[in-house]
Amino acid sequence: MSRENGVQVSWQEVHRILTLEGEPVLEYTLSWPEVSGAGLGGRWITRYYARLARSWRERWEREVYWKACLELGERRERARPFTPWQGELRGEVALLEGGLLSLRFTGWETRGDGRPNRVRWGDVWKVRQGAPCPLKALVGKKRGWKRRLWEELVRQGEGRRAGGDLFLDGDWTQKAQAARPLEGWCLTQDGIEVSLPQAAAAPAAEGCPVFTLTLERQDKA
Repeated sequence: MSRENGVQVSWQEVHRILTLEGEPVLEYTLSWPEVSGAGLGGRWITRYYARLARSWRERWEREVYWKACLELGERRERARPFTPWQGELRGEVALLEGGLLSLRFTGWETRGDGRPNRVRWGDVWKVRQGAPCPLKALVGKKRGWKRRLWEELVRQGEGRRAGGDLFLDGDWTQKAQAARPLEGWCLTQDGIEVSLPQAAAAPAAEGCPVFTLTLERQDKA
């Protein structure tokens, strides 16, 4: 639970194991935030994530569950073992400060091949207004801010690639730019956190590569 100036963020969680004829087919864990103490804005944010959680839950309990059942049936016919599919989506507060609420979400899903498909993104809200906070609002009138952030991301990527910390494709910069990493950011005490979609610019085994970019606060005027 996170709290600041009367604003409080708590997390709801549901865990389910779906079965077919008594055999586990799909197991998932899903969490989402509830914001209190922020008036109407907090209620809007809470409703947004309640809808988001419902869409994830319906996807797992319908489309993904049906596909898992089909694979179970196929493996039964061939007398082969079946491993239940799994999924998880969790969130956490990355920052609650100065009227801003920054949330980070990470999720994964494994199917028959056992390889995890991962997702990661961030949301930043003006919490009492219940409105998303655009990145431009934090950098204010500074010109070229988007280019500066992109160049810092490239420098970090090249440095980690050269150091062996992160395996990136040879043309990763073009692929990363097409993925628009500055759209799914979150704000932390260390700066702006962005990530690349899994397999967008690196082998799938790298997951969702994360970069923390320096935030230059907007000019006071």
